[in-house]
Amino acid sequence: MTENDIAANPITPPAACNTVTFTASDGMEVAFPLDFLLERGAIIADKINGESISDVMGCANQLWIPGFPAKYFIRDIVGIKFTQEDEPPALPDFTDDGHDYTNRPNVSCKAEYVGHIGQPMLFEGWADDYDKRIVAVEFSLDEGASWTRHETAGADAVRWVWWTFEWTPTEEGVFRMLVRSVNEDGKVSPTPAAHQFQVLA
Repeated sequence: MTENDIAANPITPPAACNTVTFTASDGMEVAFPLDFLLERGAIIADKINGESISDVMGCANQLWIPGFPAKYFIRDIVGIKFTQEDEPPALPDFTDDGHDYTNRPNVSCKAEYVGHIGQPMLFEGWADDYDKRIVAVEFSLDEGASWTRHETAGADAVRWVWWTFEWTPTEEGVFRMLVRSVNEDGKVSPTPAAHQFQVLA
């Protein structure tokens, strides 16, 4: 298991500023108080584990705010405006009511779609739970009847966990790898990530 920082583009705000407004390529805008972004250590990510975020998340870049629901993480940012407002924008209400945190803890999975008997296959992805630490990632090839657990030693609640899992097939067929993450409270992903693939001789 490995854990890596998300690569980010640094932004230096002007001296007189209390509000940051992000504009996406589709015209969507979202504004945050500057102090909030600085306190949370917000970044604009364009790489994950050295790999382009477009290959992992399907976007050119993404605002990432530790401990804040992902639905506010605006993607494909094309403009950033720093302003001094009479009152900085109020933060949206994000009480955990079961809607802000969908599929918490989160997890993703990707790998090749065709493998061969006796040749290792590499599965990889990320796991995150906002303000909770990811303690393990679990894998299943029998539709969740049993799970293989791997601890994520050294993970914290600030950074995403980038995991890798190697598996060597021993027979032909069509398989589906299920992946779920486990947070520090023992909660697992309600909906595991799934990757279907074929194994040839």
